Amino acid sequence: MKKIKEKIIHFLIISAIVIALSGHASASDLTNITKNMATDAQNTLNLQDPHNTLLITTAGPAKYENSTTEDALQTVKDEIPLQYSNILQLNKPNDPVTFTFIKKENNNAYAIKYTILESGWEKTQKINIGPQMTETQFTTASKELGYDILAIASAWTAGAPLDMLKIAAWTGTINDGLITAYAASKQFIQNYPLESNTNSYHVITSVGGGDDDVPMFFMDSTPLKWNGNYYNFRSTYTKDPNENIYIWWDANSKTGKLLYWTINDNVKYNGPTGTLTELKHDLELLTLLSTNPTSLYKTLKLATINDEQFSHLWATGIDKEYINSLPQPQETMNTNIPVLPINNYNNLYENGKKAVEAANQAFTEAGLSPLTKEDLLITSAGYSQTLGLTYAAIDGVTDSTGMLLKNIYSLKRGTQTPLWYVFVKKPTIADGPLYAVFIDSEGKIKPVLYNGVSYNVFDISAKNLEGNKGTEGYTKSLAVYETYKYDIPAYAQQDYYIVSLANQWAIGMPYDFMLAAIGGGCPGSGLTQGYVIADLIKSWLPLTGTQYYVYIGVPAHCKEQAIMQVLGLSASKGTYYTTGVRNTQALPSSQGIAIRWDPSKNTGKAILIDYDKNILTSIQPNNNNYYKTMYWALWYITSAFPGKELYSQLQKAYSIKKEVTLTKTEYYQLLAAGDPVEYLLNFQDVTPPEITVTVKDSTVYMDINEEGTIYYSTDGSTWQQYTNPIKLEKTATIYYYGVDASGNRAETQEITVPVKTEETQPTTPVTPTPGTQPNVIVLPRISSISMVEGLASVSHYAMPAPTTPQPVKKASHPSPHKLATGTSYLALALIAILIVAGLAYIKRGSILHAINNVKSTPKSK
Repeated sequence: MKKIKEKIIHFLIISAIVIALSGHASASDLTNITKNMATDAQNTLNLQDPHNTLLITTAGPAKYENSTTEDALQTVKDEIPLQYSNILQLNKPNDPVTFTFIKKENNNAYAIKYTILESGWEKTQKINIGPQMTETQFTTASKELGYDILAIASAWTAGAPLDMLKIAAWTGTINDGLITAYAASKQFIQNYPLESNTNSYHVITSVGGGDDDVPMFFMDSTPLKWNGNYYNFRSTYTKDPNENIYIWWDANSKTGKLLYWTINDNVKYNGPTGTLTELKHDLELLTLLSTNPTSLYKTLKLATINDEQFSHLWATGIDKEYINSLPQPQETMNTNIPVLPINNYNNLYENGKKAVEAANQAFTEAGLSPLTKEDLLITSAGYSQTLGLTYAAIDGVTDSTGMLLKNIYSLKRGTQTPLWYVFVKKPTIADGPLYAVFIDSEGKIKPVLYNGVSYNVFDISAKNLEGNKGTEGYTKSLAVYETYKYDIPAYAQQDYYIVSLANQWAIGMPYDFMLAAIGGGCPGSGLTQGYVIADLIKSWLPLTGTQYYVYIGVPAHCKEQAIMQVLGLSASKGTYYTTGVRNTQALPSSQGIAIRWDPSKNTGKAILIDYDKNILTSIQPNNNNYYKTMYWALWYITSAFPGKELYSQLQKAYSIKKEVTLTKTEYYQLLAAGDPVEYLLNFQDVTPPEITVTVKDSTVYMDINEEGTIYYSTDGSTWQQYTNPIKLEKTATIYYYGVDASGNRAETQEITVPVKTEETQPTTPVTPTPGTQPNVIVLPRISSISMVEGLASVSHYAMPAPTTPQPVKKASHPSPHKLATGTSYLALALIAILIVAGLAYIKRGSILHAINNVKSTPKSK
């Protein structure tokens, strides 16, 4: 009996430990984890003032248990006073979920970074990141937070404009390139505003350097919009990653203004990156935005161009000789214009509250309830700057309604777009009405005029607007268009965005797709195709270790924004490229080129994606509604997105036309090619693989830098395939070679291995960057999936090697609230039940005796 009782005790303890260590985290676990984390941050930093609190986070697009984490972000917002403008979401969907809190305090600043684990969290120490940081403090801050986060936080502390910080969050850092582009773009826009629907902006950039994403935000110049025959964004490759061409174009006269510029020589930082010196340099540049913004950039050419010249530039990119031959315009650009926006927080906050009051009155008069947290706001606030910075208007809305962050659709628009709000009530039944009200910047309602009647509240649901030309639904669609439209530029399609976004919200579109839809992507069938392509890329080219994605958009259309969002790409980071054309003659059905780059092996796997439209049209329902592509997008979301019933059929429409392994040199040749699709179709792999050999403790480890096989021999004649490390019992000479998937054979090499040696260096090290290559600014980075910054300087001649992103460092100070890894509150409850049941089963005296005989009993946290 005694032994039985002892076994019961052992069983209970072991069961408790097993449950504790094998617990499975759930959404409720994440809510509890995040709430506890927010409480800890609140207590540690005393976060009380939303004006002086900043949050930099990957939450939202970053995954936890394979799901996006927008609810975790909402939990933090509910627990800690935060302004909408002071929440910076990083474009890092492949990174861990992290929250970095920064607080300004008495001319100083402090930060803590939290990393969400499987069932808990870890944090850094409280770090001083104030303007008087010492070298030692900087080293600690950079190591714990990562240089990128430190750079953004320091810029915020120094008073950087909020619209710059939002771009920095997408790009991933702040550097001289971003600051310079901020000044150049603001002055260009003010010199050449869009005044009619025939005007448009177009941009040609040299990818990398931190400057390329700026016009996407301020000019709404993205690689998926066009005017006439021209797209709005094209990336090209030169020795200078900070070269840019901005074009103002008038489709009627077929003439335009061209500004060709780069960073000023005195401004460009050429020292070691990721240092306190670089940080201070960039903070000094921020002061020039208010005192002398023109000094930041250098005008290389200002010209008036015609249609033929525009076409030549779009086909060739930054052709310096051709640009220099263009005639100089009569006028000059006014460079005395200030670039920093007005930020009247209180006025815009009240503007948002006033809009809510007007909307609630309209809803009440229509017999509907006032706005709640579950309803939707679609707005130009956050991008419109006609009244200055407009982020505060969103705070006014959320404070008045409690509206959830995931229901705030701050729609990317050009800065010249007027401020407006569209409030939409959550439907109470499937396919139910979507009652909406449009409020302008003065708090006035814009009614929908239908059949001679003005409606302050109108049903904009797909069901109500459905119908061919001449039907009631089609006529209602035209009425909505007349009220919601804004057509400067022509591709703004404001009414389409509002109606399509509202309907996709109503059926629960995925959060990361929503970010693409409001972040510049036209929310129709093209954007949904991009979401599908991104998902396929992740399955075709899964990431491991420090690998990351690069994408070349050929052709460029609405799919681009979804691909950039889901894969975490950015032109400024050197991971997104496009020729800016609507098709390629080499393969008209091409959908682009995806590359999985492996910095540890200095090679990349490239795939050319092909598309069979017939497969799509065979399963996609036809429609002739006014908002045609919206209905296709709704079909994708409900029926053909990943996990939906038709997804397996839709996948068959996409295939890999060709896949190759690229060396560093071949990779840059692809980027520099006039038509990357043609280059890849004609590519022949003739480069033998490289074998890396490392010896440690008399064991030989081998690796090949691409797909292939390694063979080795101990006598030079009998060969066998390398599959596992080779353990040696005595000194030996190992002969080896490799063969890649294309049949290219590396030369036989040898290494003599003495027994019990210290670790050796690889016998075939990663190819170093040639000394003849140009110096470039490499953007600092913080994560294992951060994109390659070495691509910032891509040249037709000499190009630097991609640099290896640094892995994420787990926080060094465990949270006092963190449970043991894998432990959940349910697990703890089960542990308690098991122990209590066991104690009730055994008599008290026997229990004590049994416990005294239990040896090495582990303690559960």
